Amino acid sequence: MDFDLSPKMMAVLFIILGVVVVFLLMGGSLQQLLSSSIQETVSVKIKQNDTCIVEASDGIPRSINNCPFNVGDNVTITYKQGLPTIEGFQQ
Repeated sequence: MDFDLSPKMMAVLFIILGVVVVFLLMGGSLQQLLSSSIQETVSVKIKQNDTCIVEASDGIPRSINNCPFNVGDNVTITYKQGLPTIEGFQQ
């Protein structure tokens, strides 16, 4: 069987391969990207101006911008394991 790839098909394959390589070099994994969100209650550790820093059980510090809370307040955050971003928060 002889496979002849058109230039368009080769370009698409190279783009997909490039995206995968960049993603892997940045330390990500598809499992982290596609994993379900975790909801956890944490306390505000640091507040600088209007940014609060919290730390979930995975040990990764996360920031909340325009934070209405004070140091020591309990906040429920929604995040993905191993990723530094917060998807949402509530008191």
